Amino acid sequence: MERDCEGASGTQAPSEWVHVTGNPTSGNAEEVASTPDGASSGNTSPPAKRRRETKERSRVSRACDRCKRKKTRCTGRCPCALCLVSNQSCEFTASYTRGRLPSVIVDEAAVTANTNARPRVSLPAPHSITDNITPDLPTPTVQLQGPLSPSRIDAPNIYHGTDRLAVKDEPSSRTSPEPAQTDQQGHYVGPASGVSFLLRIQKTLHQNSSLSHDSSIFTFGDAPLPEFDPTFFVLPPKAEGEKLVERYFDFAAPTHRFLHRPTIEGLLQEFYETQGDMKNKEEAPGKTALLLIVMAQAKAYMPGEADAHSASARYYFASEHQLSKERGSVRLASVQARLGQCFYLLTQSRINHCWSLFGTMAHLAFAIGLNRGRSCSPSSSIDFIELESRRRLFWVAYVLDKYLAAALGRPRTFKDEDIDQELPTLVNDADLTSHSITPSPSLGYSMPVMMAAIEHIKLSKILSAVLRDLYPIRSPSLPHRLSLAQKYTTDLTAWRQSNAHFLDTNNLPSSLLIPIYQRQRNVLNLAFYHAVLLVHRPFLLLNFASLTQLEQTATGSDAQPAIELTCKENLEHCLAAAMGIVRVVDDIAESQVFRAFWFTQYYAFCAVVVLYIYRIQQGGVEPARSEGFYAAGRRCQGVLSAISEADCLSKRYVLVLEELRSEAAKVRGPARQLERAQEQAQSATTPAVAVA
Repeated sequence: MERDCEGASGTQAPSEWVHVTGNPTSGNAEEVASTPDGASSGNTSPPAKRRRETKERSRVSRACDRCKRKKTRCTGRCPCALCLVSNQSCEFTASYTRGRLPSVIVDEAAVTANTNARPRVSLPAPHSITDNITPDLPTPTVQLQGPLSPSRIDAPNIYHGTDRLAVKDEPSSRTSPEPAQTDQQGHYVGPASGVSFLLRIQKTLHQNSSLSHDSSIFTFGDAPLPEFDPTFFVLPPKAEGEKLVERYFDFAAPTHRFLHRPTIEGLLQEFYETQGDMKNKEEAPGKTALLLIVMAQAKAYMPGEADAHSASARYYFASEHQLSKERGSVRLASVQARLGQCFYLLTQSRINHCWSLFGTMAHLAFAIGLNRGRSCSPSSSIDFIELESRRRLFWVAYVLDKYLAAALGRPRTFKDEDIDQELPTLVNDADLTSHSITPSPSLGYSMPVMMAAIEHIKLSKILSAVLRDLYPIRSPSLPHRLSLAQKYTTDLTAWRQSNAHFLDTNNLPSSLLIPIYQRQRNVLNLAFYHAVLLVHRPFLLLNFASLTQLEQTATGSDAQPAIELTCKENLEHCLAAAMGIVRVVDDIAESQVFRAFWFTQYYAFCAVVVLYIYRIQQGGVEPARSEGFYAAGRRCQGVLSAISEADCLSKRYVLVLEELRSEAAKVRGPARQLERAQEQAQSATTPAVAVA
């Protein structure tokens, strides 16, 4: 097939896409690679780059310095094939900025046969976070002059040494011990973060670990992404693209629905009709990037694909490359694409990268006034799709902002006093066009898909107030904290009751059995229990024995017993919320748990921490009850272990939880303590009897 590169007005710029045309299902698809001069391969033999696509592609996470400088494909071995052919020294000394430094495999046979190929491998020096490291020290290198066993060049152990978190003895506060100011990567951690909550426990458990410092400051501590050339991207067959868009809307985005489905499906059709060039050249980069990031996120949620991680990364890098070509004013599609990238980065365990990108996206949203509502006069023409897209985009970004603030313990970007944007309209995408909008009824047998998205926004507004009032820089006093906890418990209970017909499992209509409604119900239940956990979690570490030493802030001598009783009630709410998260995770585990379930993993981590800490505190007082919580925590930890992969968040969660579990396992009840004391006494007298 030939593609014309001559238009009516002159020569058209060459396309950078590699197109796959024909019928993908028939197996006779014809591949057309666009050449720099605009000519296509036609019936001639395919170029060398495309011939390599027919072979099984190897996944290389790091290229040698020469291949990286020349932007050529590298085998990833030392020495690589190109360096051997050109008889050049093969070196791996360039900085690696995509996460933890991968190992380099040395080809011993090639090194032995070719003495000119002198591989050099750059390895980070292991050091403790408490060491005094000078920033401008040169990176240590290892130069191999001969054959070397592969075991000698494995990636360095990032948990090298016996690093410990140095903590000074401090008096306990009236609520709970103050958290450390930084996490393991040196980032600031506020009191709302689950990591901050765990750092308080580390003061007594003395657990800490070091990480590789060879990464960008914007992605430090994140899992690495595979390296691909973003300028070369093979378009999938149209049938596969349609399947990915369908997967995105039917599974990947249960409540974060900031896109209009017919609009994205229209972009997909235009994308393949124009072979990736799009009709509007000015808006093409933003719209193309938006479509590609939709495909990337859908690819991460595709079932039964072993290489979903690397395959989705190709779409992400292509989307990022398109955004880098944007020029002119800020467009809505540009902000939508960047928010989609934030959600994708979370599926790949790159929360710090997501937080950095979210700041850019938020500033662009402010620049086009997404936080402000629009007054629509009857005489003016209104594009209802654009109006609703602006509302959905802002409020989904608002939801993500609150959960990033809670997970990382950092300040919120969107403040409620700066917002007068209206909530999205409860309308199905099929009933929303540019010239008309038909809202769906709020009550009825059928349930609009947007209902869960709007309810998630309402829950996030409560969460925002919780973070503002219960986790400020200056902690509230205990009586004030108790009153705030009661207030937000009432708000959360009212929200739950208004959605009981959807969140509870009884008397559900058959239409809710499809995957999208199941996903929405699980997400909302997890979000609700997490909000309850944030409200009541500070009471878990409260020392009830010190209540008598508090100032008499209430009238009457019977005030302290009432405060103690209220604190215990809040503790029960915290434990009930943790068990609620465990039940939802158990339900999800019965079907399929994806690595891309980013906040499900975080929710599970927070719940298990609460259950283990309660076992450590109350295991000797209430052994039977704490044993049940301990068993539930181990079961939930097992679900996280089942989906753990190298460098993903769930793997790090499991490593931390295992240390905490080992401490909880040491706690025994009074009966066990008495039995152990008798065993020790008997073992102490046994040698004396034997001697006699």
